[in-house]
Amino acid sequence: MSKEEPPASYETDMPKRLPEQLKKGSCTGCPGMFEGILAHLANAAGFDALYLAGSGASGSVLANTVRMAVAVSSVPIIADADTGFGGPLNVASVIALYESTGVAGCHIEDQTFPKRSGQLSGKDIVDMETYLECIVAAVNARNNLDFVIIARTDARNAATFGGENADEEGFEMGVKRLKVVLKAGTDVTLIESPCTRRRCERLVKALHPHPVMTNISPNGLTGNHMTGDCTEMGFKLAIFPYTGFILAAIAMKKSYQALKKKGTDLDNCSGWQIKDFFELDRDVAEQTRSRVNPKKYESLSANRLF
Repeated sequence: MSKEEPPASYETDMPKRLPEQLKKGSCTGCPGMFEGILAHLANAAGFDALYLAGSGASGSVLANTVRMAVAVSSVPIIADADTGFGGPLNVASVIALYESTGVAGCHIEDQTFPKRSGQLSGKDIVDMETYLECIVAAVNARNNLDFVIIARTDARNAATFGGENADEEGFEMGVKRLKVVLKAGTDVTLIESPCTRRRCERLVKALHPHPVMTNISPNGLTGNHMTGDCTEMGFKLAIFPYTGFILAAIAMKKSYQALKKKGTDLDNCSGWQIKDFFELDRDVAEQTRSRVNPKKYESLSANRLF
């Protein structure tokens, strides 16, 4: 695999900034996005970190999307790396690929193939040894020690433990798995859908002093917790994968339906026109002009130019 470089606009301290955030006393909320425009909007909103959800893309397509998002972000990005897309060799390749994009970290899960969204039923998990091999491969593959590796388990509602009816047994197995991968060198852990606040608190306590991440989906299996709630429970990171995803889908559906029904999408554009969309980059352009001052060079005489 050829060595690729991060985007030209990439800020070299981004991978270092995520581990620093993990040391804070509060939980860092990370809004989800799945392509460059949403990454730009989320970054402009002033968050300290962003999350690139795997729901919007997969495989090499996801890596290209990561690179696009990093190019427009001034804060660290955590990316979904699915199951690592195969065995240990595949996982090692994914870590190398993701590091080359400039992303600050990624999470790898223990689902069997074909995998499903953590919020859906009908999923199962691989055995402990297989999962451990993939996490060890990820830890050994990284060149940048600041690159954050997050181990995720879907044991809590895996088919092996009863699926939707999996309760304490699945939760306890998930905690056991996360303790094992922490010994293997993973930096942060995530158990999908712990379901209750009490379980969240027990999870954080069981894995202390290691940082724990949680996944908040609207009306989902974890609960509609706010970032303040996540801080109180002891989480260091909270991803909100569908922040842009669901609202974008709702807005686009309404716009398409209006165009079909009325013959115009004007009512759904909130007074915007296309130039407003392209001027989303106005702040970036103004910052660049103030830093570079192109007029200074435009006025150079031939003698001074050469």
